[in-house]
Amino acid sequence: MRPSPAPPRRELSRFDLVCLGVNAVVGSSIFLFPGRLAGHLGSASPAAYALTALLLAPVALCFAEASSEHDRAGGPALYAHTEFGPEWGFAIGWLCWITMIVSWAAVANGIAAYLPWAAGRPYIGKAVACGAIAVFGALNWRGVRLGAWTTDFFTVAKLVPIALIALAGIYALPAWRPELPPAGWRPLGAACFLAYFAYQGFETVPVPAGEARDPKRDVPFAVLTALIGSAVLYILVQIAALSLVPRLASSERPLADAAAALMGPWGAALVTAGAVISMTGYVAGSALGGPRYLVALAEEGHLPRSLAAVHPRFGTPSSSILWSAGVALIAALLLDFNGLVDFSNVVIGAQFLSTCAVVLVRRARRAKSGPRALTGAAVPVAGICATLWLGAQGGWRQVAASAAVLAAGFALRAGARAFSH
Repeated sequence: MRPSPAPPRRELSRFDLVCLGVNAVVGSSIFLFPGRLAGHLGSASPAAYALTALLLAPVALCFAEASSEHDRAGGPALYAHTEFGPEWGFAIGWLCWITMIVSWAAVANGIAAYLPWAAGRPYIGKAVACGAIAVFGALNWRGVRLGAWTTDFFTVAKLVPIALIALAGIYALPAWRPELPPAGWRPLGAACFLAYFAYQGFETVPVPAGEARDPKRDVPFAVLTALIGSAVLYILVQIAALSLVPRLASSERPLADAAAALMGPWGAALVTAGAVISMTGYVAGSALGGPRYLVALAEEGHLPRSLAAVHPRFGTPSSSILWSAGVALIAALLLDFNGLVDFSNVVIGAQFLSTCAVVLVRRARRAKSGPRALTGAAVPVAGICATLWLGAQGGWRQVAASAAVLAAGFALRAGARAFSH
């Protein structure tokens, strides 16, 4: 384990980490999925959010436990390297970085869909995406404090219109009567697969731990807060949308339609603005968290050490930020939002399984044998089983795509090592 060339500045507070987690979880899906979930389960669709949150709770607990023992950048990649060795750590870290880059680029492309003056103009949409990536990459290159402030602002701003709809969900809760569609519970797996994507993001909280003021205490708190808070928000918003939009399953902009029914045209405009803010906030958070995966891989010697170098003036991993933003710019020109869900779910599953396995091995080593070993294994084993079930609801094509990406990463690692020697 080799340290960074220079220590980063520890400027991220607990509030910053909570905002980073909530911002990563509550992104674009909350504006798109209510109608799709209603199409699967009708008025019983909030159950998909509730069940998936329960399934992911042991995973979040494993992330909280693992993060309480580290104060360096990397998150799941660092945990895997520490417990299982450099090859496993590189595999998880590389997949983490690729997922972040793909998500960063895809969501940046989605911003233009909510801008009236960009509708039907793909070149303007690409320009907006590339501009957002470049701006937030530059802000984070300039300083982690500036990047954190930006993420905090967008997190709070996007929650305002969503919170208004969630309040309507609280009001509608006593009258809510879940009724299944003719297919019954058979579409539950597909609905949970969508909700699985919607909850992703809490695992990014530990990634910039090397720049947090008190990472061993604040990161676990932020991980659990991001998952629990998002679950409550998702369930209330889904109930509100069901009560406000009669044909929710056929709505292309379900939250805008719900806001229009609740507050009139200005409500729809507010939620549309909230969608732009939400996706822009996700891009800002990706610019903060994504490059730190490269930092962790460089610190462990998998990639050139220059990627872990800290800017002498700004105290940020400037090389990793520039490389990540550059690759995201290229991806933004080549990718769109479609297909992100399946690929992301498979790759995220690898991170979840790895972190749960790390906690399982550590608990087994400490307990050694007896009843304490069995009870200690309960949470990580539950997390592993939940992740496998959720991932099984997707297809095998994305598994093959992830394997190809992983192979490319190991080829790059071998090339970087050969060049350095």
